Amino acid sequence: MVVELNGTKVLLATVDDEVYAVSNKCSHLGLPLVGKTGLLQAKISDKCVVCPAHGTSFDLATGDVKGEWCPKLPNLPLVGKGPKEAPLPTFESRVGENGEIEVLM
Repeated sequence: MVVELNGTKVLLATVDDEVYAVSNKCSHLGLPLVGKTGLLQAKISDKCVVCPAHGTSFDLATGDVKGEWCPKLPNLPLVGKGPKEAPLPTFESRVGENGEIEVLM
């Protein structure tokens, strides 16, 4: 689920009863992880969110890249795979006493 908080689109994901909040904007090219089309629908796997555009896996808790950076993209001479590897911004989150998800921005 994507929500907008203080002007930032945040992807909320629940895995094993833990709630995670990460930027919905991929740190590679700024594309949405979950967008308006079927082509931009991130997968959640092994406590990671996988970018639908280039296949990078980001740890939901830390935002760190897990595995290969941009595995769907070719490694081009001089430019490589584009912008340098960067973690995905994460936000502290929890389920409040009233059952609502709270995100610290």
